[in-house]
Amino acid sequence: MSFNLKEGFGSNETAEVEGVWVELGEDGAVKVAKLSNQEAQRAYRRIPRAIRRQIEDGVMSNLQSKQFLAKFMSENILRDWRNLIDGKTKLPKYTPEEGMKKLLKHPRFRDRVWELSIDDDLFNIDEEEDLKN
Repeated sequence: MSFNLKEGFGSNETAEVEGVWVELGEDGAVKVAKLSNQEAQRAYRRIPRAIRRQIEDGVMSNLQSKQFLAKFMSENILRDWRNLIDGKTKLPKYTPEEGMKKLLKHPRFRDRVWELSIDDDLFNIDEEEDLKN
């Protein structure tokens, strides 16, 4: 028997960019793109070199790095949400601005979205399944 690279390591490039829906519980879900998708990589390369160097060298302030990460994730990783509330308030339709607010306000939510975006198995789905989502 041979190991099938496509089954083990294949990835749906459309899903990587457009995102896949992941249930968070009680009908709440987020649509998350893969961190290493082509669009996110291009967006990262558009960041001025001086800022990229601060990020990579770890010299950016904690507040600045959280703000940068939340902005980057809301524009390139978190694609949508459904049936989420914050306290007793239903979240409005997803926009990068709203996403950034919630990613900043709830660090564990930000961490969960990040974890999902690097989960290779999440994006190893066939195209028929992706089209259904």
